[in-house]
Amino acid sequence: RERVFGMSQAGFNDTYIQLPKHKTVPGEVIRRIGRSQCTARHLKHSAMRLLPVFGWLRTYRIKEYLLADVVTGFTVAIIPVILYFFPGLGYTLLASVPPVFALYNAMFPMMIYIILGTVRQASVGKFATPAIVSQPYLPGADAIMSMMTGGVVRGLVSQEYVTQHAMVAIHNATSDGPYTVTQVTSALCFTIGIIQLVFSFLSLGQLNVFLSEQMVNGFATGVAVQVVISQLGSIFGNHVPHISGMFTIYKTLYAFFANIHEVAWQTTLVAFVAIAVIMTVKLLIDPPFVRKLGIPIPIELMVVVFFTLGSHYLNLRVNYGVDVVGTIPEKLPEPTLPSFNPTLIASILPESFALAIVSFAITLSLGRIFGQKHGYQVDANQEFLALGASHVFSSFFSCFPIAASVPRSAVQEGAGGKTQIVSVVNIIIIIFMVLFLGHYLEELPICVLAAIIVTSLKKIVMQVQDFKRYWKISKIDGQVWMVSFGATVIFDVITGLAIGVGFSLLTLIYKIQRPKTFLLGSVDNTEFFVPIKKYQMVHEVPKIKIFHFGGPIHFANTEYFKEQLNKRVGFTVRDILKARKRAQKGSLSNLVNPSPMIGDSKATSMNGSVGNDLCSLKSSSSCIAEMVALPTHVILDFSRVSFMDGSSIALMKLLKSEYDSIDVKLFITNASVCNTDL
Repeated sequence: RERVFGMSQAGFNDTYIQLPKHKTVPGEVIRRIGRSQCTARHLKHSAMRLLPVFGWLRTYRIKEYLLADVVTGFTVAIIPVILYFFPGLGYTLLASVPPVFALYNAMFPMMIYIILGTVRQASVGKFATPAIVSQPYLPGADAIMSMMTGGVVRGLVSQEYVTQHAMVAIHNATSDGPYTVTQVTSALCFTIGIIQLVFSFLSLGQLNVFLSEQMVNGFATGVAVQVVISQLGSIFGNHVPHISGMFTIYKTLYAFFANIHEVAWQTTLVAFVAIAVIMTVKLLIDPPFVRKLGIPIPIELMVVVFFTLGSHYLNLRVNYGVDVVGTIPEKLPEPTLPSFNPTLIASILPESFALAIVSFAITLSLGRIFGQKHGYQVDANQEFLALGASHVFSSFFSCFPIAASVPRSAVQEGAGGKTQIVSVVNIIIIIFMVLFLGHYLEELPICVLAAIIVTSLKKIVMQVQDFKRYWKISKIDGQVWMVSFGATVIFDVITGLAIGVGFSLLTLIYKIQRPKTFLLGSVDNTEFFVPIKKYQMVHEVPKIKIFHFGGPIHFANTEYFKEQLNKRVGFTVRDILKARKRAQKGSLSNLVNPSPMIGDSKATSMNGSVGNDLCSLKSSSSCIAEMVALPTHVILDFSRVSFMDGSSIALMKLLKSEYDSIDVKLFITNASVCNTDL
């Protein structure tokens, strides 16, 4: 076959018979609906999509999976309690809810997620997130959720109630404030669930793409700083009030130093001994232990047992004034309707939107890692549905907002769990723990919980060093990290998240609006064309300018495109026409094709020494004689131009007309988009 070297778009379409675009008309849509059949097969397919549990149960291999799932169920229920439940007690302190809520959250949401969730290894609920487990996934996920929840609770529940009742049984507690902790957390959980169900209905499962890695990293680090500062009062025993809202850190520090004279040395001593023991084990003993056995030493469990026994036998609460956890109910919560108070719902609505998105992002990020590893697809919209239904259901059982629990999910996956049968076994064991474990923790000092929180966040706080890495990769990425971190630290968690997401979107718009541009040149004796300023052995093709634009062209950056084109090729058509007009008026008729300098420094070194701008051209026509000749061709490299709109098409036509007026040929090459309007 004869080889074709060049062809116009219209000629190509005619030669190879372009297929017409298919246009769907309303009548055709109606006919499709009328032809659709409600058969048993369609119902089965719809049920499996809505209830993924039927999908994996249908293919469940009892002989191969059941034993592994049951054993893993015991492991997932017991190991997180040994390793992670006691740090999780500390996170209930962050959320300003009773410690038993940690077990409620590990149980009730899973009852619904088992049926609706698409992540087979995910375990939703609330436990702490040690850095050794969470690092590959989302650092500080549980701290973020707990801190955001605590901000809502402290903002709506009376100070006296939070201080006196946050660590005791919720069923017998009363408040002189407008709302109780249970009312706020249940309403928050219910509202989040409704929002996530609406997002699922609207197919907004791709919202997580706007949470960039650098934004999440900076945000999580800022939350960790917020958490550490919030625990100063518990560590030093001077009863700093629970503060929420804007400028939380500054208000907390002010209150702490204002009450510095009330520091209780007994409480401080207990807290610092706990911190010293935990840090010593984690830094010196844990690393070789983990290398040999694969799991860390349960130092949190040891510390909790030791200080609980010490508190009981020394009677720290009565003799030394050390605050302890207090009464923990040994019964399952009775289902109660969440509060539907319109004023309360309106107060928590902004935070509910933020928590709904964060909860979804944590779960989906974890799910995609497991799905890719085990070869199954995670449905983002179905995850919104599963989380929403889990939130609505758990709002009836004294739960607070949840997401996929990173440590429990990691243990479940690492221990060989194949399906959510693991979670069924898990729930049964946790019910036993709720009924028989609680009273053993009533004498636990609260300052020990604060110490566990602070030490568990060490690696997350040290993520401030990641700023340098992001800055080296991209100045914009570094700015996103710093803005997210700074906004979270300076303002509060909710505001920090909003500013971080907003700034990430602005940087995305900036990148789309102002992509990189440069001139291309050829490498000696090769067919490679690369940026002139990057390589020493690259030279411009004589009398040809090859302009590369590194992004889409649209209405928002047409002016930028033209500005960069003029800058790179070194002249503007308008100035050339003005120069010719002045030359004619000045009787410089022998100068047929004057031109200003070439903008690139490497190009000017090839063609002679000329000026760096057009000021001499505008001030005097005598400099025209010193100018090098215009290029005969300007080539636009569109290999990175992914799309063009009507404004960019109009710009291309204008440029073609302008360059024709000064006898310069304009070509487009490597076009990745095809637009017949050109």
